[in-house]
Amino acid sequence: MATRRLPVIQEPTGEDAEAAARPGWQWALIGSGLLVTIWTPVVAFAFVLFRPKAGLGALMAGSTFALAALAAGYLVGRFGVRARPRLGVKAGLLAAAEIWALALLGGAFSAPFEAIAAFLVLAVVAAAFCGLGPWIARRKKPAR
Repeated sequence: MATRRLPVIQEPTGEDAEAAARPGWQWALIGSGLLVTIWTPVVAFAFVLFRPKAGLGALMAGSTFALAALAAGYLVGRFGVRARPRLGVKAGLLAAAEIWALALLGGAFSAPFEAIAAFLVLAVVAAAFCGLGPWIARRKKPAR
């Protein structure tokens, strides 16, 4: 006679309970902060290490930004119990606005067209890769 096993449902305790109770907008803020703090040292280290030419520098900055956005989105999806790809997109857009505002304040743009184009590129890359991160974190795990 086969026995039927029922799943055990456990309530999270401690820090897990706090993370489960955290609203989604807080995960969007956490994700934007993660993206900025991951990308800044990575891009600085990459530029010091490789010293790229002008065109390759933009490619390197963009690729490190995309990888940092993916990592930030993954962390939000992994540790945010209710975090969905939509929150990852919001985190990416917020981080893109933060980085763009810092570049604008630093005088990085010589023309309004450059500023608008930079913001659009940052927003699209950040939203796409930050939204992809929670999706990867939530994928069905392989059967053991």
